[in-house]
Amino acid sequence: MLNRLVVGGQSIDTLPLANALKQDYDILIVHGNKEDDEEAYTQVLNESEGITFKKIDTLKRSINPLNDISSFISLYRTIKKFQPSIVHTHGSKPGVTGRLAAWFAGVPVIIHTFHGHLFHSYYNKFVSFFIIRFERLLGKLSTKIVVLSTRQQVEIGETYKIAPIEKMALIPLGVDDFADMQNALDLRTASRKKYGLQEECVAIGTIGRMVPVKNYKLFADIIIALLPSVKQKVKFFFIGDGDLKIELQQKLTAADIEWSNDNQNLNAQVIFTSWVSPVTDILHGMDIIALTSLNEGTPLSLIEAQICGKPVVASNAGGVRDTFIDNESGFLITGYDVNPYAEKLKLLIENKDLRITMGAKGHTFAKEKFSKQAEVNAFRKLYADSIA
Repeated sequence: MLNRLVVGGQSIDTLPLANALKQDYDILIVHGNKEDDEEAYTQVLNESEGITFKKIDTLKRSINPLNDISSFISLYRTIKKFQPSIVHTHGSKPGVTGRLAAWFAGVPVIIHTFHGHLFHSYYNKFVSFFIIRFERLLGKLSTKIVVLSTRQQVEIGETYKIAPIEKMALIPLGVDDFADMQNALDLRTASRKKYGLQEECVAIGTIGRMVPVKNYKLFADIIIALLPSVKQKVKFFFIGDGDLKIELQQKLTAADIEWSNDNQNLNAQVIFTSWVSPVTDILHGMDIIALTSLNEGTPLSLIEAQICGKPVVASNAGGVRDTFIDNESGFLITGYDVNPYAEKLKLLIENKDLRITMGAKGHTFAKEKFSKQAEVNAFRKLYADSIA
């Protein structure tokens, strides 16, 4: 059960997993409606023969009592009709309505995966307090809680006390090893040609939805601080879309920085690409990937970046620290002051050998730690043990 079938970490991780398990189980994927600023993840529909999909229109990210009650009733009816042995929910809204519907429907095994959490940086303290208390109740209804990193396990189990450690299963994300594709060089060439990037130009990207928790205003501030101080040719990319896009563009304009939507202006210093699917089409063209989030689970963008051989510079938020090796495949920054981010990015911009060395270490690390087959095997065992 997913929030939405959109381009993003949750869908990109979960749907290939379902495809790998469909020979063991009859799988029904229930999902909600995508938001206007999101890109539908249509690729998976072409690869999912043998899996049934059901969309519930009222299952939406925003809180709306009428929609939420309607989606709960629809989920309950769907579960009663399908009669599953396991209901596995992903994301915040399905994690609430889906687990409650499964519990009322008498499903024997209820599993929830925390891809991230809403316990801070999303809402005010009062709302966050309520969310934490309600998640503790849902934790009692759950057979197992899946966490993606050791840091997330500490947050869920110890910091916020959502569920005891013994109820948790630590299963890292699994990523296909697409960087070893023979056309990686072709993808880099095509991507850089599209955006007018000469070979000596360093391309720095950040990937995700343009919402407050991703803290893209900081990335804009980093751009404003860096551009006057670097001699190397450099271009920045916002890869994704969202409500803050116009505000970010206005911020850059106020700083006299030229920007462009996609490749409309190849002379622009900052490019807003909107959604790119598959993201590897543009990742191979990048040289560095940055992340400035206030709250993260396990950011798939950093794993994919390393699989593609790119060093990363990222905020020390949530499970970020578990996705790369600090000072070896990237730099982990504590806090949200512009200067440390700018300093590390400048170091990488001006040192091609360091970029290559860190990218190579990241590729090896990500391949070993985030194996898709290892994830599939772990879930196969978790499901079997839970049913038993």
